Parts: sequence; C-alpha cells; structure tokens
Amino acid sequence: MKMSTQRAQFEISSTEFMDWIVYLDDKEINEFRREDYYLANIAAEVRRSYVKDPMKVKIDSFLFNFKSEKKEKKKMSIEERTKRAKSFWGAIVGSSVRKK
Repeated sequence: MKMSTQRAQFEISSTEFMDWIVYLDDKEINEFRREDYYLANIAAEVRRSYVKDPMKVKIDSFLFNFKSEKKEKKKMSIEERTKRAKSFWGAIVGSSVRKK
C-alpha cells in the first residue's frame, strides 16, 4: 500500500518516525539474506551473457550495501547552529525561514 508524504506525516508521530529510523539502521536489517544472494546470482548470470570474460563477473558486485556511513561532525559556529535550528523547527511548525 502506497502512502503519500502528507498522509504519512499526519498518521505517524515524530517519535514513531525516529523509532523506524533506528529500527532500519539496526545491523540485522542491513545484513544480506538468502533472497539477496538468489537475486544477485540471477543478475550476475544475466550480466555474464553480455561480457567478454564471463568469469570476471562476481556475485558480490550485485549485492547492494545500504548502510549509511557516519560522517564526522564538524564544529559549527553559532550562526550555523541558529540557521539549522530555525530550519528544523520551521519544518516542524510549517513555516519557512525568511531570508533577509
């Protein structure tokens, strides 16, 4: 069932949304399952029919890693933190930040 962004925002609280983010970032979710290897094998076999050296095509090339890399946070100035906070709270409240 597809859901529009507006409907999701209406039906899901911000805390529930954050719980889903934590759940999806969990290590167990990001590990490969048997179905992933089956589909990667099918994709590799299809690809092998189009390349010059079929034995160079590896199944690992077709396994997608969806883990997000943690970026090192830089120290923000007061102006940058203020701008980010205004943008964040403006999005929650539904108003836009006015540019001067």
